[in-house]
Amino acid sequence: MARSGKVRTFEVWRISVFALIAVVVLAGLAALMTPPWEDAARLPKNVSNLPDRKLAGSFVHHFGGPHDEAEWYKSDFYYPNSDHPAWKADLIHFKQDRIELEVRRQRTAYKKIAGAEYQRRGFHHFGRYEVVMQAAPGSGTVSAMFTHTHQQFGDPHDEIDIEFLGKDLTRLHANYFTNGQQLGGIYIPLGFDASKEVHLYAFEWEPDEIRWYVDDRLAYTATPADMPIPQAPGRLMLHLWSGGRDQVGWHGKPTFKDGARAKYYCLSYQAAGDETRQCSDAFNFSRHDN
Repeated sequence: MARSGKVRTFEVWRISVFALIAVVVLAGLAALMTPPWEDAARLPKNVSNLPDRKLAGSFVHHFGGPHDEAEWYKSDFYYPNSDHPAWKADLIHFKQDRIELEVRRQRTAYKKIAGAEYQRRGFHHFGRYEVVMQAAPGSGTVSAMFTHTHQQFGDPHDEIDIEFLGKDLTRLHANYFTNGQQLGGIYIPLGFDASKEVHLYAFEWEPDEIRWYVDDRLAYTATPADMPIPQAPGRLMLHLWSGGRDQVGWHGKPTFKDGARAKYYCLSYQAAGDETRQCSDAFNFSRHDN
């Protein structure tokens, strides 16, 4: 029996409504999973454009007080198909003399872990980077300060890392990426537990060299003989996280206590050629002599 015109019209209307709902739902999911970079559309599409990018200037920031939206960005999203957790803005805590980043077993969509990421706005290039911090305790945590850019923003994946891995907090993990390739495997003995003491860590980034420091001691130097040095300006980030199964061998089994926190007291960037103040100008190294 042939169906009436009214029935067919009703079915077309119903399909259209379902299609509209699906579009709205997918748009909402895309907004949740994509970081809201206000400058993403303006990022260069090839490396040759990178020297024309407007770079941020030198700064020193002693943490304390409320969030400054003009200078800082609180990540509140997650990347699909990634070992990283969901980034939650409410896991960034502002204290009188520091910020604290927290990691928790908290489900967001299919993500089982929630971490915290705090970013300095703008792009930073060659120069000296310093952070005064205390890493989070517990196996499975990763407490970090790093520069970063990535292919998803039209850039190469260039990155320079200062990281503390929860499975062994007596070592600093220094690392860098150039066009997606990482050197890896740089583990620097500290002589102390980075989760129990506040120390100053730094790296100096030059076109042909990267030097990492612990307090006022040169700890490691990387040159193009190890791997080409990254050249792309990057975002400057602080974060605390724990990864998926593929990361367990690197940062340890995730046995950390829920609510573990990394503490950051100061962050500074001195652009190459500048003579501006840094975190180290106010840091008392004598209190941390081993």
